[in-house]
Amino acid sequence: MGSKKPKTVQQPDPQVEAQKAAEEAARKANEEAAANKVRRRGSSLLSAGGAAGQSVIAQGKSTLGS
Repeated sequence: MGSKKPKTVQQPDPQVEAQKAAEEAARKANEEAAANKVRRRGSSLLSAGGAAGQSVIAQGKSTLGS
């Protein structure tokens, strides 16, 4: 019967965990920013197509009121 050492649980390094959390937060923020950018572009008056699917610029209009 020898003396057995109890198993120890390896504690995660706080710096590594903080770095992983920061990278995950940055990735998520970038995804949300990209989604917002796409949504804004799609709802722009300049990109919104008319009945024919053309943009305001392609229709030759220089102002939005005319």
